[in-house]
Order: sequence, then C-alpha cells, then structure tokens
Amino acid sequence: MAVTSVRRDASSRELACTYFKAPAARKESTLSTSPAPLQSIVAPPEATYHANQPVSCHGSSPPNFACLRELELMHKFSTETYLSLCNEPTDQHEWQYVIPRKALQHDFLMSGILAIASLHIASTLDPPEALSYIDTALEYHNHAFAPFRQALDNLTPANCDAVLAHSLPQLAREENQSMTENIIVVFELLHGVSKIFTISRPWLQGKLFTSRRGFWEDQLSILDSEIEAALDRLTALNNDVLAPDKADQHHIIKNAIALLRRCFCRYNHARDVASILAWVATVDKEFVHALRCRQPLALLVLIHWGVLLQELDEKVWWAKDSGTALVSELLNALRPCDDFEAHTLDQLLRSYPRGHRVSQLLHELRTGNAYKSSS
Repeated sequence: MAVTSVRRDASSRELACTYFKAPAARKESTLSTSPAPLQSIVAPPEATYHANQPVSCHGSSPPNFACLRELELMHKFSTETYLSLCNEPTDQHEWQYVIPRKALQHDFLMSGILAIASLHIASTLDPPEALSYIDTALEYHNHAFAPFRQALDNLTPANCDAVLAHSLPQLAREENQSMTENIIVVFELLHGVSKIFTISRPWLQGKLFTSRRGFWEDQLSILDSEIEAALDRLTALNNDVLAPDKADQHHIIKNAIALLRRCFCRYNHARDVASILAWVATVDKEFVHALRCRQPLALLVLIHWGVLLQELDEKVWWAKDSGTALVSELLNALRPCDDFEAHTLDQLLRSYPRGHRVSQLLHELRTGNAYKSSS
C-alpha cells in the first residue's frame, strides 16, 4: 500500500500503510456498480467524468448506494484512517487535509484514499459484513490503476506529490499468497517508491516529503543487551555457514543484519512506524532475491525483523498479528530445511533469554503454542 524527510528516501519515511495483512477478498465482486470518485459529490458541475463512471449523485433523487458508501468512506478516512498513515503527530495535518484536497485533482489518489478507508472498516467487521467493504476496496484499487500508471509514466511537478502519496499505502495482499510472499511483494513495492522519490525529489512540495532531514541522525539509543546478543548470534551463524566459501552471499546477509540492527536501535529511541518499515524499504535487492530463493539464512534474518514488526500489533490496524503470522510461517518453513542442521537452528532459538519480547515470541512459536493460538 506504503517506508527520509523523507529521511534517506521517501520509502523509509512515510510507509505507514503497507498492507501486510489486509483481509482476503472474494474472487468475484458482489457490487453491481463501480465506485464513483468523490468528485461526483464535491466537484463543480462542469467537471469532466470518465464514461464508465456511474451517474452523478446530484439531483432530486435519493442518494444511491455508491454515493452513501463514498460519504461513509471519506468520513472514516478523515476521522480515523488518516491517523494510521502518520509516522508522527506533525504528519496529521497533511494526511487529514492536504492530501485529500489534492485528491480532488487526481482521481487515482481519491480512489486510493477510499480504498484504504474501506479496508479499515473491513478490518473491524466479521464476515460476511466485511466482504462488501473488501470488494469496494478492490474496486477502488482497480479503478485507480490505469490513471496512476499513466501518471507514473509521466511524472511532472504538477502530479509528483499525488503520485508519491498514492504510492505509499498500497494494497499488496493477495488471497493466495503466504505472509512471506506478501512481504516479498512489499519489499519490491517500496523499492519502487524509492525510485519515484528519486525522480520527483526536485519537484516535491508537500511537507510529508520535504520537511525533515536525517532519518538515521536521531539514532541515539543503544540496544539492550538481549537484542544485541540475539543479533550477534545471527551474525555468528552467518559467519559460520557462509563466510568460508560463499563470500557474496555472506556479504548480502551481513548487510541485511547490520541494517536491521540500526532499525532496532532507532525504534528503541523513536518508537515510530518508520523505524520498522525502513528495513523493508532500504535493504538490498540482492537480499530480496535471496528471500525469493528461500535461502535459509535470509529467512532467518526475516524472522528477526518479524519480531520487530510485532511491535506494530497494537499501534496500527493494518499490521495486526502480522509479526506473529510471519514468524510462525517462517519457522515452519525452516524446520525441514536441509541447509541447516536441526540442532543448529534449535540451539539458536533456545539461546534467546526468556521473558524478553524477542525470545517470548520465538520460544512460543518454537513449541507451537503461538502458532496454534493464531490459527
């Protein structure tokens, strides 16, 4: 959906809404009409409409379903959902007022906003009530695709802020994807956001993208001894398994661990969403390739990031239970792996001190308790 004053780049700064665990949609939509953009309610009569959009809501007839749904979604976004896109309080004005107003000029951005709000509502409901909102979100997402693609291929000073704002929160979850596959897609999406920011950086005007500096400069905290020891053990395992005769792979894993250490350290100081998502946005593409190839050490590094991701469980609706689901899935994938001696992985997981948030999740998942409770 999604992460340096974008600090180092936009993707490591404003990625508050990458949908790690968006609800799965039905294969066929039940809505009979495509969602109408909000301009059908608030834009002047002379506004130009696409031919495939529903009839305007204006007139003496009672508001139809699409119009009421639009109003409901915009109310949800402007009163609640926008907060889940903010990394810090200073972002709130931009997401609540500036970006929605900019969306009146860019149909794809308005569709993106309404899709996010619809998923937010769906996350609070039980099936079958949630399915209608999931369908609505997917329809808005599909409605935004073509105009967004066109704007992306033709970045200008007039549309770059809207393109970047729409790029940050992306609907990345597919019904048939595992959590690991979903996270890999998120990696690739956020690297794409970084490219958009690089191209449009001289033109950006919004405070979200231009007002801050030095994403890593505020890194004042020192890691507590238990997390430091956990990452040291991971580094030692990388040295033992890959350093002797696989120098390139060893270097890739080493860099990913070093970046993860910085993210743990920054989160310990800032306690913000961006500290966690920065790792996904800035890790090397070679590491993402290693994940796609299911290289065991890469998956083990991702497990450690999943523990950090769990910190978002009570902070934002779009990440709820994602850390636990990711770690449990990865541990199950690693257990039968021939590249690791079973006792080596077991010893690594055993070595985490009990009672710490890193160790608690890993030890519960190791014994199957957390996995059973989350399934």
